[in-house]
Amino acid sequence: MGTIAAVLSGAAMALQGAMNAQLSRPLGLYWMLVSVQLLGVLTALGLAFWRTPGLPSLISPPVYLYLAGPLGVAITALVALSVPRLGMVRTTTFIVVAQLLAAVLLDHLGILGLETRPFPLWRLVGVALLAAGAQILLHA
Repeated sequence: MGTIAAVLSGAAMALQGAMNAQLSRPLGLYWMLVSVQLLGVLTALGLAFWRTPGLPSLISPPVYLYLAGPLGVAITALVALSVPRLGMVRTTTFIVVAQLLAAVLLDHLGILGLETRPFPLWRLVGVALLAAGAQILLHA
């Protein structure tokens, strides 16, 4: 199930990036952000009330973890700014490479309470191949 969820997430991210870029044309960047995030909040509230009993304690997690909300706004804005300037393939290529490098650090160092997952040197071959593939995509 994890693999299917990750694949669907990747496809949804590309679709969302294209939709946000198009929506920002008539609305402008900031009103696009408001509309997308507001609809996201309403959707999340509906799912939360439908799928979970009661309300969680909002003070139990560390406060810095709530920065994921503003980070989501920043991600949405940055993708919407990138797509019209770079196109979907170039934008997605940069995103995937940056995500992989950040994920390697997060896993290897166990940042934010993640389980530490060593990154052996042989896996650098995979990163190098991805970087080579990115170069082909960016310069083709």
